[in-house]
Amino acid sequence: MEKGKKAYLLFSGGLDSIIAAKLLKKMGFEVVGVHITSPFFEKELQKVKELADRLGIELKVVEAGEDYLEVLKSPVYGYGKNVNPCIDCKAYMLKKLKEIAGEEGIIATGEVLGQRPMSQRLDAFRSIEKLAGLKGKVLRPLSGKLLPPTVYEEEGIVKREELLDLKGRSRKRYPELLKELGINEKELPTPAGGCLLTEPSFAVKVRDLIEHNELSWENVKLLKVGRHFRIKNCKLIVGRNREENRRISELGREGDFTLRVEVAPSPTGLLRCTGEPDEEVLKVAAGIVARYSDAKREKSVPVSLYRDGKLIKVIEVEPLFETKEYSLTA
Repeated sequence: MEKGKKAYLLFSGGLDSIIAAKLLKKMGFEVVGVHITSPFFEKELQKVKELADRLGIELKVVEAGEDYLEVLKSPVYGYGKNVNPCIDCKAYMLKKLKEIAGEEGIIATGEVLGQRPMSQRLDAFRSIEKLAGLKGKVLRPLSGKLLPPTVYEEEGIVKREELLDLKGRSRKRYPELLKELGINEKELPTPAGGCLLTEPSFAVKVRDLIEHNELSWENVKLLKVGRHFRIKNCKLIVGRNREENRRISELGREGDFTLRVEVAPSPTGLLRCTGEPDEEVLKVAAGIVARYSDAKREKSVPVSLYRDGKLIKVIEVEPLFETKEYSLTA
């Protein structure tokens, strides 16, 4: 192998990508881990960086851009059970990897054949490579012996006998494999949460944004806090606790409305609209905020309505308990 040859590895920080990094180093590659992040699949970057340092690999962090949202709106290969465009998502990540690697770098992932039902089948691997423009150019060293040869093998850059033959979801071989690669299990990170797009309750809120042509990173960040309600051309987010109230206030933007009951302990409500809301929308939003305040047993509750930090008016409403037709969350 050519001295100093670089392998650009899609690096999540999970166990498979850790093993892939070690294996690639053992094969003689200089490894560059590429970690792609977004509000849908976030991990603590500091921990990922510390892990890369322990493995002795360079780390590059790439934030998913507006182009990812376009993928999410209309994936070529569709969605999984919820709004997870797994095949298109992996192809997106590989395209980003290709941009960084250029023409000379080896492109690799820690994928295991048969581990995930949608994106880690042989036909899925082929679809991903086709969509990413990387046919035969994705090295999957953990299952390489079970897969068709890559161009790297054909060119003599990679030897097939150095690859593994892992398959399926079983991890019985992992302890022995970790030992062989000199990985201390005690130093491994605690597995972080997966992709939010696979979670049914989160998927409902994402679908709502797509259906109302409101999918943006600003709006996606709001999906992770509070109770969510769709009221005509508006979204209302109501905090569940003090921390969520603070976070909702931080995520507000120019033109948003803030609602609070100021005569009793109250959540913060953020109303974000496409166009101007009518009076019915404002009353419904006020009624929902009143329902979650400590004044919810009162027949009439004054709800203060602010816009861009200025008090617009106070709306007297009856707390609205029947919210099923508006609610996007349980």
